[in-house]
Amino acid sequence: MMKRNISLSIIALLLGGTHLETTAQTNTQKQPIGIDFFSKVQAISDVKTIGNDIFFVIRKANIKDDKYTSDLYQLVDGRAKALTTSGTVGGYDVLADAIILKKRDKGQTMFLELTKGYGEATEWLRLPYSVGQVKYISRQHFFFTASYKLHQTNDRLPDSLKAKDANKRYRIFDELPFWSNGRGDINGSRQVLYEYKNGQVKALTDSLQNAGGLALSPDHRYLAYTVSDKKSFRIHSNQLHIYSIAEQTSKQVGIKDSTSYGSLQFIDGQRLFLTAKTHRADNPQANSQFYHLSIHSGQFKQVYNGEPYELGGGLATDTKGGNHSEPLIDKDGIIFNTTAIDRLPLVRLSWKDETVTPLTPLNYDVDAYLRYQKGFLLLASEGQNGQEFYLFDGKNEPKRISDINTSTFASHQVVTPQEIKYINGAGQEQRGYILPPTNFESGKKYPTILDIHGGPRAAYGAGFFHEMQYWANQGYAVIFANPRGGSGQGSDYAQLKGDFGGRDYDDIMAFVDAAIAQFDYIDKDRLGVTGGSYGGVMTNWIIGHTDRFRAAASQRSISNWVSLEALSDIGYNFGWGYIGADPWTNNQELWKKSPLAYANKVKTPTLFIHSDEDYRCPLPEGLQMYSALQYFGVASRIVIFKGENHELSRSGRPLNRIKRLQEITNWFNKYLK
Repeated sequence: MMKRNISLSIIALLLGGTHLETTAQTNTQKQPIGIDFFSKVQAISDVKTIGNDIFFVIRKANIKDDKYTSDLYQLVDGRAKALTTSGTVGGYDVLADAIILKKRDKGQTMFLELTKGYGEATEWLRLPYSVGQVKYISRQHFFFTASYKLHQTNDRLPDSLKAKDANKRYRIFDELPFWSNGRGDINGSRQVLYEYKNGQVKALTDSLQNAGGLALSPDHRYLAYTVSDKKSFRIHSNQLHIYSIAEQTSKQVGIKDSTSYGSLQFIDGQRLFLTAKTHRADNPQANSQFYHLSIHSGQFKQVYNGEPYELGGGLATDTKGGNHSEPLIDKDGIIFNTTAIDRLPLVRLSWKDETVTPLTPLNYDVDAYLRYQKGFLLLASEGQNGQEFYLFDGKNEPKRISDINTSTFASHQVVTPQEIKYINGAGQEQRGYILPPTNFESGKKYPTILDIHGGPRAAYGAGFFHEMQYWANQGYAVIFANPRGGSGQGSDYAQLKGDFGGRDYDDIMAFVDAAIAQFDYIDKDRLGVTGGSYGGVMTNWIIGHTDRFRAAASQRSISNWVSLEALSDIGYNFGWGYIGADPWTNNQELWKKSPLAYANKVKTPTLFIHSDEDYRCPLPEGLQMYSALQYFGVASRIVIFKGENHELSRSGRPLNRIKRLQEITNWFNKYLK
């Protein structure tokens, strides 16, 4: 039996040992945070090293051309030196003393090499596959995943029509899921695992399955990977396989059925580290556990029960790039980053007693980390600043070694969040935040916006968030917190199944009450509420259960759990996981938890923001709630963004991101000012 008395040292430290400034700071010499400030922020991701050389990708928003550019950079004397100028770098690999870029075009992948000096890229290989993940033994021997289409829609068309794009004329679905947010139609699409050796390519997995999660042992004897099929809709699960490279045989290993494996990494040639989540009917959102797998015996050993800290993590953001770092493993334990309430520290888990202790100071949110020189290289943001690189020796304050975003942030009126303590519906002391308006005047009342995060398995941090900072610069106070259902406080805290719109709603209202009680500049008669995804459904829910908000802006929302079941790319498991019902076994429960059921009670003027290619919270979800409010004579408006998806606020086309924020701000200006 594993020990359950896991150390809560980080939570105790976070709730009892942090303090933020309690007075608004302004500097009239600085520039205001504008509606387009996100385009000035450089989002850093995909950090790798060769010796002491540091490489990374920077993504920028180009307002003029209404697009994003992504290029490969090297850190030189604290500055970002561009190594590519195409603007299309999606990722890269490091091989010996070279950098390998992949360029995909029309089902082919061209491999480009940047050798020492990192000058002009030269092509060294072209494959007729759309290549994804790659694990190299050498240039002539590697493993890769690639997309595969089970059937083409134009196979039997006359030659005269094959040149035309059939997908623009019709769509054919014959399986679930048939589309995916951000990817479009995925019907018949699979990821196949291949081995490339001396010019020959061999498929290692069935084309009916999806392969992924590759990990190569240090001695190049084994490859670990996962495969999944589309037969189980409500339970996320896959199978773990170990491939013997010399023997060219694969064996399946596992803990039990209905288990999902991830974060594969070899400790040495004999053991594999991984996370595994076995389905829990009572709480599908429970954390994963940590395991060691003996390659030869196939035996699993649990080394941490995953409570309360998950491997990896992240805080809700609208200015950063996606990052993932492999855990750092040694004989004493494992080092990884994790969401801890509203922080993202680097922590160490001890194998000996399963205690988790923070390594980095808690005012640093660590997005990525690598072993470097005698310590660590961190990609992190400190307080309200943007991402930068830091050297960290494991003990002392991290030392910043770059200026990629710092000067930009320092020249603008960035507001410092202030802490709000409150007691949630479970009697737990929790913490949220308020951003005071810039140019704050004592004794004056200010309109206030409640911003609710997505997920709900997510968390807001105390770091920079563009839309909130923009509203503060527009004269609003902004309040935000992490109600039950979110990340960073363990599986029990994340449990919402059967009580969606219950305990989380209670927590949100308790937080609003506490904010009003603690900050007398909040005008309780001029409150607005907004949020996207989970924040959108909660906005819809709130306006049907209270009239305390004078205006609302519901973004990429859910209004009807019954319709979501058959429309969303995750509808077949998301509703079941949170409501515990489906339309055929308990339609009444789904309807009872649907904001649409309470539309006849809504009095709050509400703006709806939606995208026509949002397959996570499809457009009909916003339209239904909007139509109902129109029917009942409630002031309402819907703005539909063409060609955008669920990620509009984070990676939508730059001009559409500006238009979205402008629409929300104008709506609040109309009803709150």
